[in-house]
Amino acid sequence: MASSYEVPIFYPTLNDMHSSFEAYISSIQGEISKYGICRIIPPKEWKPQKVRHTDFYVPKPIKQHATGRRGLFRTLLVEGKPMSVEKEFAPFATAPENQPYSSDDLSKVEREFWKKVTYDPPTYCADVPGTLFGKCKGWNISCLDTLLSRTLESHNIEIPGVNSAYLYFGMWRSLFAWHTEDADLYSVNFIHFGAPKCWYAIAPKDRKRFEILVQGMLPELWRACPQFLRHKEIMISPAILHQNGIEVVKTIQNSGEFIVTYPGSYHSGFNCGYNCAESTNFATEEWIPIGRKALCCTCNPDSVRIDMSIFDESRKRKVVYARKNVDRKDKSGTTFPESRRKKMKLRRKK
Repeated sequence: MASSYEVPIFYPTLNDMHSSFEAYISSIQGEISKYGICRIIPPKEWKPQKVRHTDFYVPKPIKQHATGRRGLFRTLLVEGKPMSVEKEFAPFATAPENQPYSSDDLSKVEREFWKKVTYDPPTYCADVPGTLFGKCKGWNISCLDTLLSRTLESHNIEIPGVNSAYLYFGMWRSLFAWHTEDADLYSVNFIHFGAPKCWYAIAPKDRKRFEILVQGMLPELWRACPQFLRHKEIMISPAILHQNGIEVVKTIQNSGEFIVTYPGSYHSGFNCGYNCAESTNFATEEWIPIGRKALCCTCNPDSVRIDMSIFDESRKRKVVYARKNVDRKDKSGTTFPESRRKKMKLRRKK
């Protein structure tokens, strides 16, 4: 299949991992914005405290039926019977018949996936509330301290999966279709254990061209809902996108690694085998103008909507706080705290 460009990979220090996640992302977001996605590999010394693995009950596992051909597919998501991850899903997902032929060669795994998109529908245990992170500070997806979580919490707003963590238990060929995040937020994904994920992304600069292309491919869906890509139903192979002049970047996320998607970046992918990932959304100051322009699906009453005015209130409070605490400068331009300024005035009087 057509080659795809690799994404940037970052290697934070142990100090970075124990410090502000938001600050680290802000320091690299210029590079992320060029590609729409990045991969982050923590240092080997980073050992996140994890809760003891307990069995998770999945009330609505999803069967992913796909129809289509020649690299363009539409998925139909059918809810299955409730199941236990440990007792039912894991044995099913790890059965020999549910594995790729060449699990050691990921390029062959990728080719096999696109040949078998419409084969027996895989099961995906997605959007499972919960976390496997313990009470570790810093880069803990279950309690990321970012602009989004602080602002929503200050207004007593909780949006499951947006400012709280979801777990995803995948199997070979279970997929996530092309989409952007709710409100065009950032997303972060971490694989706790198991097989890799294959990710595709489109840089924000190519977003409009991608949307126009897909609208032309599926005009009936576009007429029914201009935001139909938010339904997370459409899979298009990178080969088809390359043929139509859309650049696609690709990366393989391994266990113990993070993936961050940039606001407004379309992304998709699939699982290479049984695994468990944890994900949530977040925001930095730079997201606010992007969030203001974000549209939502109007045909789904459960679509996520965020009142952007609450971020204006947060900014105003921040400005007021900063003005109250601003320090005056002496003639040389050096800033001194209030206590030191008083001492300097006394010395000058003498």
